[in-house]
Amino acid sequence: MLFKSYKREIVLYIILLSLSLLPIAFSTVTSIKNTYSHKELFNIKLSRFKSISDIKTHIDGIYSATHSSPEIDTLAYVKATSDIVKKRFYHGLSEYSLKDNWIAYIGSKLFWKHLTAIVEPDDILDYTEGLCSQQTIVFLEILKRKRFKTRWVGLGYKEGPGHFLAEVYYQGSWHAYDIDKEPKWERIANHHQSISYYQLHQDSLFLAYEGIISRLVFNKIMTKVKYGAVNEFPAKNMLLFHRITKSITYLIPIFFGIIILITLFKQRVPSKIIKKTFSKIIAKEKELELTE
Repeated sequence: MLFKSYKREIVLYIILLSLSLLPIAFSTVTSIKNTYSHKELFNIKLSRFKSISDIKTHIDGIYSATHSSPEIDTLAYVKATSDIVKKRFYHGLSEYSLKDNWIAYIGSKLFWKHLTAIVEPDDILDYTEGLCSQQTIVFLEILKRKRFKTRWVGLGYKEGPGHFLAEVYYQGSWHAYDIDKEPKWERIANHHQSISYYQLHQDSLFLAYEGIISRLVFNKIMTKVKYGAVNEFPAKNMLLFHRITKSITYLIPIFFGIIILITLFKQRVPSKIIKKTFSKIIAKEKELELTE
């Protein structure tokens, strides 16, 4: 009876271990989705850069080729970064699959669909697509590692319409950069000014976005502006959630593996004790037989 109970316990733990490892069997396939617009600057060759360090090294090389001065030209470096990040992504959602983070994946199906939206900069670079917030996160992270002053800017409303872009501080003021929408800055004279400046000159800014977003949407998102703190990460809570849940997905199989080993050990130790006890009893019986 004890053996049957022990056997059922081991089988249960093995099943649970197998279930926790099952998501690994699902492969993640990245491909160009139907959200890609050929109007964008996307260059698939740049998808070879899979980390912030890699893409930053590439940008450093581009900048160094035209600037020999030891003192960095912030404007030139920011422009080079903007050009490369725009070409690295096309507009779309990069999100964790069942294999990458099954807790976030299941949570997105049960609670909130954006729980799988990636905010870890290096993980975003595993994909060719990115939302405005995701592309901006990569842009900000590169510049933050160069010790530039940056901040995120949220336009509009969470329920929509809304938009997300960045501002970089140089030459004594803030300057706006929109990596995702790719506005036509050449259409206006005062390009890359701050959003606060453009709130006072909305007609000028709309010329850069004309044909990209409608005037109705533009007017709506410009009614509400939120700024992040200097060099603040835009999605701290989501980043923490993803890191914790990903850690848990690795720890659960380890936990069940340890439980199986402990259960096997517990079953083995009593069997040794019983065997030893029986051996002593048999030895004593033999001694009694000899004395008689």
